[in-house]
Amino acid sequence: MDDALAPFYAVSGAPGVGKTSVVSALLGAASGLVVMDIDELLEDGALLGVPIAVPEARPVWPAYRRMWRRIVDMPRRAGHPVLLLSPDTPEDVEGATAHLLLDCSDEVRSERLRGRGWDDDEIAGALEDAREYRLLFGDVVRTDDAAPSAIAERILEWVDSVPRLDDGPR
Repeated sequence: MDDALAPFYAVSGAPGVGKTSVVSALLGAASGLVVMDIDELLEDGALLGVPIAVPEARPVWPAYRRMWRRIVDMPRRAGHPVLLLSPDTPEDVEGATAHLLLDCSDEVRSERLRGRGWDDDEIAGALEDAREYRLLFGDVVRTDDAAPSAIAERILEWVDSVPRLDDGPR
């Protein structure tokens, strides 16, 4: 049996960059690519029984990432490439074929997060995360200036630019 998995594209970004906003556009444009958003299972902890997207949940995050890795690998085993949007760093996303950072200016990020009702301390934390992420990624797509459909196109162009080892589906 062939244990080769289809490609796994990890798309990351700090809060407020537009990861969730681009999901629908990606789903509409990504022919043959399975698109997943790590936030899809959060539901304020109702689904898993514990809140995940809070600093107090840090001890649970490794298990949550392992669970997502298993979810990602299911379609990959069947030959379907997967694109996962998450707030994780390359170190946190094991086994990805390639990593992409979605980024925007601090001003745009702050405005988006204020629109969600975030306070100044929460925004400062997201801005610090964004500064750290910028040091960890080589490939970047900016989200400041475009609609989700244009950002989805940029992401899919990046996917197409990633070298692959075989001629299998993307």
